[in-house]
Amino acid sequence: MAIISKETIQRIIAETDIVDVISGYFPLKRAGTNFLALCPFHNEKTPSFNVTPSRQIFHCFGCGEGGDVIRFVMLYENLPFPDAATRLAERVGIHLENEAFDPDADRKQQLRRTLERLHKESADWFHQLLLRSPDAQHARDYLKQRGITSETAKNWQLGYAPKSGAALITWAKEAKFSARELLASGLAAPQDPDDPSRGVYARFRDRLMFPIRNDYGNIIAYSGRVLSADAKGGKYINSPETILFHKSKTFYGLDRSKRPILKAGRAILCEGQLDLIACAENGIENIVAALGTAFTEDHARILKRHTDEVVLCYDSDAAGYKAAAKAFRQLVAAKLVVKLAGLPAGEDPDSLIKKEGAEAFAKRIAEAPEFLDYQIDRASQERNLDELRDRIEFAKEVSENIARVTDKMIQDSLINRVATRLSVPTDDIRHFVGEAYRDFKRSERYSNRRVHHDPNNPVAEKVIPLEINNRAIRFLCQVLLIVPEARSQITNDPEPPFLKNLGGSQLLSKIWQASFDPSSNAEVAIFTNSLTPPEQACVSRLLSETIPDHSAESPGASIQRASECLETLHRQSLESRKKEILSLLKNSKLSQNEAHELTKELLDLTQQLQDISLSH
Repeated sequence: MAIISKETIQRIIAETDIVDVISGYFPLKRAGTNFLALCPFHNEKTPSFNVTPSRQIFHCFGCGEGGDVIRFVMLYENLPFPDAATRLAERVGIHLENEAFDPDADRKQQLRRTLERLHKESADWFHQLLLRSPDAQHARDYLKQRGITSETAKNWQLGYAPKSGAALITWAKEAKFSARELLASGLAAPQDPDDPSRGVYARFRDRLMFPIRNDYGNIIAYSGRVLSADAKGGKYINSPETILFHKSKTFYGLDRSKRPILKAGRAILCEGQLDLIACAENGIENIVAALGTAFTEDHARILKRHTDEVVLCYDSDAAGYKAAAKAFRQLVAAKLVVKLAGLPAGEDPDSLIKKEGAEAFAKRIAEAPEFLDYQIDRASQERNLDELRDRIEFAKEVSENIARVTDKMIQDSLINRVATRLSVPTDDIRHFVGEAYRDFKRSERYSNRRVHHDPNNPVAEKVIPLEINNRAIRFLCQVLLIVPEARSQITNDPEPPFLKNLGGSQLLSKIWQASFDPSSNAEVAIFTNSLTPPEQACVSRLLSETIPDHSAESPGASIQRASECLETLHRQSLESRKKEILSLLKNSKLSQNEAHELTKELLDLTQQLQDISLSH
């Protein structure tokens, strides 16, 4: 693929508003001249993700991740640099110019683009089959039975995967898609994993197809629902993990519901796609659905970016309650208020809206009790809690959920509430919570949980920021990055040789020798992208911090202090070398000549240090 020229990258960064881009993924809250949010790249309780519009950068003071708008898209979308830059270029209408060719990156980008096109065109194909194919009549009958009109089917681009496994393969061949691309998309699976020559078969057959979209609204995967009771496989099957699709980080419907969630101040979490569609078509738009029962830590973190409250709206049977309990534990650990809207037995959101109407359903959501209250109410109906022993056993179950609450004040409040409602001593509940917490941490420790990184996208790896502990070096780095007048005056002279004798000065040396204008965010970004990931994270932090005693209106003070820092570093270099020589002179194996030369250098260093002292 083409390597994008520096000039074009500068234009992309200069013409893109980082606040506008990031707020398209999750809400930002203004904090003075900057914006804050919970970091999307690690779990945290209080916002430390900082966006600085004046410099067009982001930085998390919690995990250290940071950079320009291109790096944000790379990390958030798990994209390589060219793809992220291309996406932003298309957003602002910039034509990309070529400078060189990278065949490996080209293959990856071409595959990603091909899979995006394959999903788009296959969605159209599935959709047309649903609307017109005689073989899809039972699928249309099923939708009609569920109250899904043709207009709704068109609005959500529902489709039908034919019963014949050969139909998809034939269509793909006519559409110029290869078997390898079908495999990479997840639409097909190998007939024999050990023998590629046996070909592939369609993964989805005789199923109602729901396109799954990313935050941009692009189709990245499918969920297929069975249409006959004797069908093989689960009720729903989803596309496997691909370079486009990660089930643990994807919600069905989030591309449409982001803004309604923000407006409503809460997210409704349901189980199925048809439930979500029924709610959205009836004006209840702040709703998402996880893909399957495996609700993850990433799912909870995504919802936390958009709201502080989640209402679980799962089936009222035992399986639905169990799934709700699992989701609660992930959500409450992410510091979300979790409520549960109890549905009558045998009902789901779709059937209940048909029976009671959308307003009645919305009222249920608005009046939903907090999850633990619902849990106690449910137990009171299903168990005999008159006996203290039974209440204590149930209190232990409730305590397993309370143990996941990370906010101590909220946890204490819940402990007191449960103790009161169950008439169990508060100290007993606290003891049960402590035991449950220890068991939870023990199982977590041995669960061998690991973060899985895309080997084709090293930018997504966890970055440990470079630390600069020397205050003088840190200040010089900031001034040379931010203050044009200081940079012009200081770097007019060659880099002082003594800097090379100081630990931690490598980044300062790179900043000194680089050529960029600190007043141009785009030029600073181009320079930053030339650094290693730890150095990039360090620079983003330096750019996000306020320079001590600096005034944009009067940069003279910064220039003066920079000069003083250089003198300080010169003195530190001399003192460091002096200590090194004193240590060497203690070596009895030195020759007389070597000792003489070191002594001469020591005297010279002493004189230089005295001269520096006298100059002050």
